[in-house]
Amino acid sequence: MNKTKRLCIISMLLAMAIVLNILESFIHFGIPGVKLGLANIIILIMLYEFKSYEALAVDVLRILLVGLLRGNFLSPTFIMSLSGGLLSFLIMYLFSRIKVFSPIGVSVLGAVSHATGQVIAAILMLGTQAVVYYLPFIGILSIGTGIISGIITRLYLRKSITARFLN
Repeated sequence: MNKTKRLCIISMLLAMAIVLNILESFIHFGIPGVKLGLANIIILIMLYEFKSYEALAVDVLRILLVGLLRGNFLSPTFIMSLSGGLLSFLIMYLFSRIKVFSPIGVSVLGAVSHATGQVIAAILMLGTQAVVYYLPFIGILSIGTGIISGIITRLYLRKSITARFLN
């Protein structure tokens, strides 16, 4: 794939991740800050089909651009999102490379580590460990949302690999 085509595809994936991130903000679970993590599907796909630095760039750019679009850039919400996103990416990157888990397992680990990263950021910003009691609730929801994202990713990857062999 030439550089221009690759850049166009990565740009479209970034746009998709931004749209998914904004759309999921309209779905509420009753616990502040809990989301489906649909944008994570894009990052997972990229971890398996693109270079890791490209996936990281899309993840960070998505968080930055959504922060700018939503008007919460450098706010506590933004810091928590960035912290969760970076920890999640690191964990998903490591486990996608050592091939211990399927994309579903990698997704669950990413979702739980995202929640953990957010709680760590909240502890540091608030100066209290009281928010750690929030982690089991968002952790359980993260397992469910991680499974959903992982299943969608796995279905895409299977179809994508099949399409490569047919072309």
